[in-house]
Amino acid sequence: MALKHAACVMFVGCLALSVAMHLLSVAPAQGASPEPAPFSDLRQIKKFVSVEIQTQGTAEKIGLNGGDLTDLTRSAFLNKVPGIPLEGSRGPSADGTERLNQLGFFTCEVWTVGEEYIVAYHVDCNAGSYITLNTPGSLWNRALLGYGPKDEVSEAVRKGLRTIIDQFAVSFAKVRAEGGVK
Repeated sequence: MALKHAACVMFVGCLALSVAMHLLSVAPAQGASPEPAPFSDLRQIKKFVSVEIQTQGTAEKIGLNGGDLTDLTRSAFLNKVPGIPLEGSRGPSADGTERLNQLGFFTCEVWTVGEEYIVAYHVDCNAGSYITLNTPGSLWNRALLGYGPKDEVSEAVRKGLRTIIDQFAVSFAKVRAEGGVK
């Protein structure tokens, strides 16, 4: 039993180190400010048409349901980003009547590894307008990495999502205020 636990801890530690190295090369540090100029595209957004959470790995097996996390995120999003409608969750309409830079998205992926003992998790969220999807470096991004007992990981992920939504709301409001958009 002790050998199995030690192997799990070593695996989780290696996973954590690997993901952390990737995050350091990709994501800005949490709390970094001010926002880079490319985020000025956020001020053009008139409504969000996609707010989604996708789960990977063992997330569903430990009780992290993608639909439930999406509902939680949409609810928190509506409270934290007031005045901007959240319509559907399907992306831009096919009729093309709206400009892509006016349509926003907020998507996250939740990965977990492990089902017993210690579970590692990684939450990675991106936001922007649909025009920024093809513009390198213009997406707003935050990520978090952690691990813990199986029974505590679901709540840690939910709390982390709420924190990331709060960070996005602050960035979004700041960029819009600096651009004269209310």
